Amino acid sequence: MAPKNKISSKRIGLDIGLAIGRFFLNTEDLHYGYWPKGKTATIQNFVEAQGAHSKLIMDHIPNGTERILDVGSGSGSLALKLINKGFQVDCVIPGEFLAEQMQAKLGDRSTIHICGFESVALSEKYDLILFSESFQYVKLGKSLEKITNMLNPGGYLLICDFFKRDGLGKSPMGGGHSWQLFRDKIDAYPLCLISDQDITEETAPTIDLMAKFNTDVVTPLAEMSVEYLIDHYPQLSKLFRWKFRKRLDKIHNIYLSGAVNGDSFKQFKKYHLLVYERR
Repeated sequence: MAPKNKISSKRIGLDIGLAIGRFFLNTEDLHYGYWPKGKTATIQNFVEAQGAHSKLIMDHIPNGTERILDVGSGSGSLALKLINKGFQVDCVIPGEFLAEQMQAKLGDRSTIHICGFESVALSEKYDLILFSESFQYVKLGKSLEKITNMLNPGGYLLICDFFKRDGLGKSPMGGGHSWQLFRDKIDAYPLCLISDQDITEETAPTIDLMAKFNTDVVTPLAEMSVEYLIDHYPQLSKLFRWKFRKRLDKIHNIYLSGAVNGDSFKQFKKYHLLVYERR
């Protein structure tokens, strides 16, 4: 019998994020917010900031673009906006749950590939391949080769995502390719940089809002749950905490310690909107 594939924690995180966004914020977007300089970030204007983020991406789609591959499409909100603007959009998403949400939203207006980007068939060609906070999940060399082969001559690669700053030690927040390694790798391919916008300052407040949610909501719930379990099931709680101590410590350090915030994000990460043209 073939081994069963483990469910990715990143995939589960996106599914949970969609459920929380729907319930608390009436949004199905799964990306950062964008607050231009001078704009104060609040939970009340988070949905507006997500809309500004999507608009920023759409404003950077070069003229003449018709067919787009949206890689890591979330629940399909950005793809729907692009389709409504007149673009032909195909989507790539690895998770079944998000694919179902996307199918309900897009219907037969888009072809949805339920797989990782590396597994998408090479036979299709596109004017633009879009990664909105999904580039950090792909393998650099293999994906850049695939992007080059799937773009029409004169086509474009648009990346809106964060990268790791180099030489600063270990960040309390994971994710992101090395900025220097990415630039070294992409230089080996016929992809010419035509636009580079650093939006680290404008996206970092998203992390502050997430930290506040963890402090005000997640931490109290976690503490009350632990207190209840210790009181009612002391032996089972002791065994559970011993068995999963490393994982619990990691969760606490990342999400509940307060170490992950807007300042630490700006210190260790850099968020760029990049557009490359295939030479």
